[in-house]
Amino acid sequence: MFSPEERQRAVDLYFTTPTTTAQVVEYLGYPTRQCLERWLAKDPRYAGHMAKPIIPLETRTKAIELVLGGMQQKQAARRLGVSIGAVHNWVKAYREGGMAALQARNRNAAQNGKTASAPCRSRDAGDGNDDTETLRRRVEELELENALMREVVEVVKKTQAPTCGACRTGRRRC
Repeated sequence: MFSPEERQRAVDLYFTTPTTTAQVVEYLGYPTRQCLERWLAKDPRYAGHMAKPIIPLETRTKAIELVLGGMQQKQAARRLGVSIGAVHNWVKAYREGGMAALQARNRNAAQNGKTASAPCRSRDAGDGNDDTETLRRRVEELELENALMREVVEVVKKTQAPTCGACRTGRRRC
């Protein structure tokens, strides 16, 4: 499908400039990001070192907010500069497990100096911090979910005209 010269041009552009795979694809207009990553994985300069990019939680929540607010997944992906598949997976995970499902599962997925989760503690340590830590994490998850839902409600309010002219509550009848 792509000539060896086209493949080499894309791979060389990635290695010689400080760009991401998505930026190389956008600049060249080919191939897909996943295809470029496969080419990179075969290159001896990068073989075996490909890491799955960690997309910040803020981006994931923004994608869900946009989709739940009525935007198509394809448009949300384009606006945020991520793949459609990623947006689809985040929305599906959110619908199945709430905000907790969007949290990074990899403890080494630290971003901006913050770790994704606290170190594991033994249950028989007897210090009582396990329950406290679990509750603290649950509160954070619920706060994130609450904030996201408030933003979704605001988006929906802005896009829907109220149906009751007397009280402007948005109800069909008062």
